[in-house]
Amino acid sequence: MKNKKVRLVAIVVAVVILAGVVSLSLLNILSNVLKPADFSFVEIPSGENTGYYRYSYNELNQNERNIYNVILQSIYNMPERIEVPALEDGDLLKIFEAISYDNPDLFCLGLTSTLQREGQKIYFVPDYIMTYEEYSTKLSSARSIANTIAQQAMAYSTQYEQELYVHDYIINHCTYNSNTQNTNVNNMYGCLVEGYASCEGYSRAFQYIMSALNIDNRLVTGEASDDGITYIGHMWNFVVIDGKGYFVDVTWDDPSSENSVLQHTYFNVTTEQILLRHANIKQPIPFCNDTESNFFHKEGAVLSKTNADSLKDSLETIILKSKYRGYNSAEIKFDSPEALSWAIEEFFTNGVVYRSYQITGLLKDEPNAQVYYSVNEELNTICMYF
Repeated sequence: MKNKKVRLVAIVVAVVILAGVVSLSLLNILSNVLKPADFSFVEIPSGENTGYYRYSYNELNQNERNIYNVILQSIYNMPERIEVPALEDGDLLKIFEAISYDNPDLFCLGLTSTLQREGQKIYFVPDYIMTYEEYSTKLSSARSIANTIAQQAMAYSTQYEQELYVHDYIINHCTYNSNTQNTNVNNMYGCLVEGYASCEGYSRAFQYIMSALNIDNRLVTGEASDDGITYIGHMWNFVVIDGKGYFVDVTWDDPSSENSVLQHTYFNVTTEQILLRHANIKQPIPFCNDTESNFFHKEGAVLSKTNADSLKDSLETIILKSKYRGYNSAEIKFDSPEALSWAIEEFFTNGVVYRSYQITGLLKDEPNAQVYYSVNEELNTICMYF
């Protein structure tokens, strides 16, 4: 009987030991499953000859950059979640915004994202506003049109002319629309494919094509005001032309949603000029004070108060140049408010504009002639419509 009891105890002990071994093995397995991945990645390209100018990425700390890199190498495939390094030092919202601001073709992303923890693992969980199939189709269409525009712009030899071509193309082929029921108005697909966009859609399309042209640029976010009193959220662009920085607001150069009168009031303007109606710029933009590639300066359309004959000759030259470019308006900037007031008097009271219109073939019957125009007293500009 004793021997039988000993064997029974031995069996029980063996079972207990076996159970312990199984538990330890299971814990080891679970530990390995929940263990953070050994992250390895190639740092994303940014800057000249890469197709992207990722300014927001460059403003992150190293830990934030690591997470940005890990997310970006997977996000175009739209996974439900992406395992990322622990966010020991950084800000998830800042990383998410950087990815959104730097990559205008990632329009599958919604406005939110979260971090999810499982054991020792951390996951980035994005919010998507469309399916993978829908995104793939739309991305292909938007990229195709953007690449075509870039190829057409490359027919011009200077960065100024390439930028001008893209600016004009977007305005001529897109109508402003801020209807929030259409999520595409806030992305490059809405601007380039559907032809309707908000300021965000305009800016992201411009950003994508500028990068394709290897022209340094970035998105700018802040606020803007039509009346100088009420400011609302707005997006526009910063661009570097021939080594010098400027602000560009494509949306505000497309002032009419009905007839899309092409203007260049906000084409390559200075910090001082943009801040007349824009405010609270979020990005650290260098101070811009150069005017070399400003539209009016580049086109020889900046005038001073001289005499009526000189004004008439200058107006005719500007009109002919505008017609040659295919524009349906002539835009002039004056170097002071006094020069602007003097020009308005000469143009429309003393008849300079009518005689110039006749000579350039825009008017045949002066007694019944009407000239439509708008004035921007803050920037000292006149735009006359043909």
